Amino acid sequence: MREERTLYVLGQSLYTVCVEGNDAGATPIVLLHEGLGCVGMWHDFPEALSRATGRTVWAWDRWGYGKSSPLTEWEANSQYPAFEAETMLPSVLDALGIGEAHFFGHSDGGTIALLFGALFPERTAGIVVEACHVYVDELTVKGIADADGYFTEGTFREKLSRHHGSNTEKAFRRWADTWLSPSHRSWDITETIAAVTAPTLVIQGENDQYGTWGQVEAICRSVAGATSFKVNACRHVAHHEKRDEVVAALVDFFDRAAS
Repeated sequence: MREERTLYVLGQSLYTVCVEGNDAGATPIVLLHEGLGCVGMWHDFPEALSRATGRTVWAWDRWGYGKSSPLTEWEANSQYPAFEAETMLPSVLDALGIGEAHFFGHSDGGTIALLFGALFPERTAGIVVEACHVYVDELTVKGIADADGYFTEGTFREKLSRHHGSNTEKAFRRWADTWLSPSHRSWDITETIAAVTAPTLVIQGENDQYGTWGQVEAICRSVAGATSFKVNACRHVAHHEKRDEVVAALVDFFDRAAS
């Protein structure tokens, strides 16, 4: 059963959901959404993951997304994933009473998960990243430039507004303006994430329109023992497009991480 609640963290209200697992003693799974994501865009994935693993699954709208507090600032800022990993995520876990967790991060959420794992190894049982970025590649820039065009035309804006409401403009502009900024081209966290010690699985859709397989190779070079999983005939959102394959891989990963 999905339980909704509002957390108050660092002066911000964060819309949060929990799907209780049937194994009360198992380490929970925390979902970290993509750069334009939110709880609503996970759809029924939290329930599917909880059923398959027996674990409690948590998800929330990050500050400025979905039903959470609006951003007070939205200018391009390459450090927003680091802020989420260093400050917001540990504060949210504290508010939820979670000491250690497994993390499943999609796209920007994967970046945050890796940064958190590097900073807080004692709180990181395992990390799964899907369509994650650790440096800027040309395909990413092109994909975001295309998304910016769709947003300006209004079609993409309308779709996002169903989930983000009054947060839509600021959330989109911070994401797009950051990635399209010339100063962001040098962003690279491959050295930083070498501090990750938790078991790590890197998932990538074969036809991801926002990132190349080079991202996977870079993560696996940096994080000792990281393994990869390519999802064939799949784009950016493998946990929806190829749900059964992804969930099966996650069940296997969490079982191995626990042992």
